Amino acid sequence: MYNPITKKIDLGGIFLVVALILFAYTLVNNAAIQRIDHLLYDYFLNLQGNQVSSEIVIVAIDDPSLHKLGRWPWSRRIHADLLNRLTDMDARVVAFDVLFAEPEADDPQADRLFASAIERNGKTVLAVAPSNSMHNTAITEVLPLTMLAELSAGMGHVDIEIDSDGLCRSFYMHAGINDARWPTFSLAALQVTDEIMLTDVENRYTPTSHAMPSWLRHGRFLIPFDPNPGAVETLSAYQVLSDDEIASKVKGKYVLIGSTATGLGDVVSTPVSRSHQRMPGVELNAHVLSGLLKGSLIREMNSTQHLVLTLLLTGIATLMMVTTSFPAAIVLFLATITGIPALAGLLLFGGHIWIAPAAAVAPLIVGFPLWGTWSHLHEKRINRSLSDRMHHQALHHAATDLPNQYVLEESLRSLSGRDPYSRNIAVLMIIHIKWSGSAGGIVGRSAGDQLLRAIAQRLRDAVRSNDLVTHLSGDDFGVLVNDLTDTESAHFIAQNLLNGLQEPLVFEDEQIFLDPRMGLSLWPKESPDGEALLRDANIAMFRARIQQSNATCVYSTQIAKEVQERSQLEQALISAMERNEFEVYYQPQVVTESGRVIGVEALLRWHNPELGLVYPGTFIPVAEHTGLIRAIGSWVLRTACNQVQQWNERGFGPLRLAVNLSPLQFTDQNLVAEVRATLESSGLDPRSLELEITESTVMQNMQEATTAMRLLKEQGVKLAIDDFGTGYSSLSNLQHFPLDRIKIDQSFTREFQNNDHAREITLTIINMAKRLKLEVIAEGVETESQVAFLGEYGCDELQGYYFSHPLPAAELAILLGEPSESGGTSSHIRPFGPNSLRGTTAIYKR
Repeated sequence: MYNPITKKIDLGGIFLVVALILFAYTLVNNAAIQRIDHLLYDYFLNLQGNQVSSEIVIVAIDDPSLHKLGRWPWSRRIHADLLNRLTDMDARVVAFDVLFAEPEADDPQADRLFASAIERNGKTVLAVAPSNSMHNTAITEVLPLTMLAELSAGMGHVDIEIDSDGLCRSFYMHAGINDARWPTFSLAALQVTDEIMLTDVENRYTPTSHAMPSWLRHGRFLIPFDPNPGAVETLSAYQVLSDDEIASKVKGKYVLIGSTATGLGDVVSTPVSRSHQRMPGVELNAHVLSGLLKGSLIREMNSTQHLVLTLLLTGIATLMMVTTSFPAAIVLFLATITGIPALAGLLLFGGHIWIAPAAAVAPLIVGFPLWGTWSHLHEKRINRSLSDRMHHQALHHAATDLPNQYVLEESLRSLSGRDPYSRNIAVLMIIHIKWSGSAGGIVGRSAGDQLLRAIAQRLRDAVRSNDLVTHLSGDDFGVLVNDLTDTESAHFIAQNLLNGLQEPLVFEDEQIFLDPRMGLSLWPKESPDGEALLRDANIAMFRARIQQSNATCVYSTQIAKEVQERSQLEQALISAMERNEFEVYYQPQVVTESGRVIGVEALLRWHNPELGLVYPGTFIPVAEHTGLIRAIGSWVLRTACNQVQQWNERGFGPLRLAVNLSPLQFTDQNLVAEVRATLESSGLDPRSLELEITESTVMQNMQEATTAMRLLKEQGVKLAIDDFGTGYSSLSNLQHFPLDRIKIDQSFTREFQNNDHAREITLTIINMAKRLKLEVIAEGVETESQVAFLGEYGCDELQGYYFSHPLPAAELAILLGEPSESGGTSSHIRPFGPNSLRGTTAIYKR
């Protein structure tokens, strides 16, 4: 069905997008647009609700102080007294927003007293300012007296940035004559106490040569003004000198000293200034200092970034408009012209970044009526493209846009009209993609579609442009290659495809490994027509899947026969439960030191009337593939628990029962309840049941595995890792699982005497398991020397043909000592001798 929100864009839409982008380009530096941006910024700033840090205090040279201490300028003696007073009151930093550029002519001793006070304080910051007293003269740098500067802890510049509307909204982190070397006044105060690390704003300006000195500035930031009246705590200078209670308020504070008196000092208008009011320079510096302390300074996007973002937002919004139909377009338009300013406000609130939005919004307001006219004309062409699109969708897969199976079948029909005796060969490859590792946990529907598209692209890249690549179903692809001259070329192309698919895919910073299975059929060698070619390729692919083969499976009559036999095996397996064809065999597990039987492992056998005795290695993969393993595994668990409980009740126990869990059983949500019900119905002590899980099963999803194992342990069931050492986990992973036992795989048991590598692995498993307080059992024990070796190195238990083959319950009962028909009883568990099928021999530990 047609969706009007996903229209195709034509030349008219492209023209409108380009026109509005160019229009936005002309508005970026427009004065009227900048004025709108300033108003928006001021509005958001007042909503932001910044608060000046309570660590800042202004000592004001105000009107009452001038009345009490005399007219300005004050003698340096007063500044010295004030600084000494602040030192005595333990102010953290004292920063004078006052210029001390000239010596005091009437009282030279006053400068020395002030210098002495600066030296005594040790954390005094003085001001530096630019000066250009006469028009067309070089700018100069106003510095403190040398004796004062040398003793100060730091110096900072106090110049003010004024916007085009006469308001001060920003400051520069560094400034200076021909080199932005002076930190701003507030930053200098922080640097005295080492309270700030502004690595991202400390980049010094690179000096450049100039014909005449100029004042250079670097690192522009917007000031996070506090809109509340009286936001900065302000103390009158004369009160600090005369009132101990007032003076004590400066303890541990950043103290800024500056003028707030009428007509004295710099005053500026700011976004938070009240009507007909302006902010003294020292108070402005307090707001800057608060921003530095709280990390709330606001960055304004630089001109280049602002231009790029404006053009990008304009282009994207316009593109969305021209590809969206009414009435959704109206909603989109309203959402855009309000959303862009709202986004600017959110970035200001949450990220302390200001992005001027007006230049991006204005073109949209102008362009929407233009688009309405264009859209009316565009809609007339929609119906024509609609039928084409529906036809395309009928022949292509929705996720990858590859031709689907219908297209493949149409192409295969053409083979029927070709000469089967020609030298040309056609090859069809059916590829099944299996996600390996943890990919399934991170791949959702939309992400899965992206990965399928990436796979499709790899297939296209690996074949010729005239070869047909199709997407048959969710994870199945087909590739038809025509006009080959020999089978070697077909095999080369197939191998090239497999190699490409086996390369990891990078998705959201994750590497996803594909596990492809490929079946290949050839025309006319094996498959006489297109229908047979498709059938045979699917048979070959299925064979590759069931064999877990990473190589290409080429169709042959033998493979078809094997798949047919596999089908017969599946059909026989489906009815095996109903016909009671399964039987549980038991293999003893013995204590290494004494040879006593400690438990048995339940092993499944299948007696089929036509197939005879079928071993697990043959039918278990089929059961897992078909999902029958769940029902079969449940039957084995119930049967074995009942049998072992009977043996225990007859006095042969207590015997421990080990039962293997398949991966499908272990991931079944009903497993815990099933185990509980089985134990209750059989009466078997939960401590006598040990469930064996392969390490590959638990490593596929450690979190789910840990949860399942914990729930089983809560019932009292023991847990063991089967075939340990053959997978991809490590012993360090075992600490995450509530295990009781590790079962060393028989491949190591058989090889450790002749293979140094296998021996070292075996010893490492035993030693590390002991450190983790886990018991160890070795399977596949077949010789007395293996028994001695494992006993010497601390293996707790043994299992293998050396002691007994797996036996039916009746035969094992006789072996355990059950009365036989010929008489003789032994109800206790006697020490179990090695090779009991051939006689008994005592087991001794070296």
